[in-house]
Amino acid sequence: MIYYFLPDSGHFGGVKVACQFVEMLNTLGIPAVVCMRDGFAPRWFSGRFAVLPEAVAIERITERDILMITWPPDHRRLAHLPGRRVCHAQGTDPLMDPIFADPDVLILTCWDQATDYVRTEHGRESVQVGISISDCFYFGGGLKLDNRVAYMPRRGFRILLRCLLGVRDFDFTPIDGLAEAEVARRLQRAGVFLASAVGEQFGLPALEAMAAACVVVSVPVKGGMEYLRHGENCLVAEPEDLPDALDRLAHPSQASERVRLRHRAAETALAYRPQVQRERLRRLLAAGLSEQLT
Repeated sequence: MIYYFLPDSGHFGGVKVACQFVEMLNTLGIPAVVCMRDGFAPRWFSGRFAVLPEAVAIERITERDILMITWPPDHRRLAHLPGRRVCHAQGTDPLMDPIFADPDVLILTCWDQATDYVRTEHGRESVQVGISISDCFYFGGGLKLDNRVAYMPRRGFRILLRCLLGVRDFDFTPIDGLAEAEVARRLQRAGVFLASAVGEQFGLPALEAMAAACVVVSVPVKGGMEYLRHGENCLVAEPEDLPDALDRLAHPSQASERVRLRHRAAETALAYRPQVQRERLRRLLAAGLSEQLT
């Protein structure tokens, strides 16, 4: 059995990615369960996965089981427990380095940059299991409000504030702290998504916005540059240039360009549908990963 430990069920992309990965493993015949300290499942997105209180999981774990972690402190905090170790790496923050350096931990990465980082910085090969976004985000047609900008106010607030105060031709709507279904609904209506989180590991909201056929205007990120391609399917600008980039996009002369970028964004996001990751994981399991996870 895989016991995937998470600190809590809060509104963080890593929580959703972890729970959806557990669900995907189960559908492919690999028994796995999520372990939360309070034993409560997240309520802000839907899914089919079991959740155990951490204390119950700790009592059940044996040498035959697997402890899967993604939160850096869990590497040391759970070191006294039996079982094999697997890290589902959702970033390359320096706090992850002790985990990447531990030869007893199997590393599963989610995107190219993390795979390259583990190889170049630690001389180790990982298994890239991919990442996906929920089907509810994919644009199915309907009214798009061309001048509505969705944004996540949690990070990069100073950059956001400059955009909100300096760009008058757009209406801005926040999507933070909402249930996934409501975020998807707002992105389906918005014409633009503003991504201001400097140093973002992957930028799941920006990818979800691309699936919803939004024009993404983003600061540079780390792993997310594999899908953010400036001028091709989005606009990428340094933090100090983001307000100007957004202002230029708002000009009436850019109407056809906004349509073009939306189409290319939606096409790009198709590579991150759950069925694509599920097929990738199925092939990896058949090629030998199954033996390492059971």
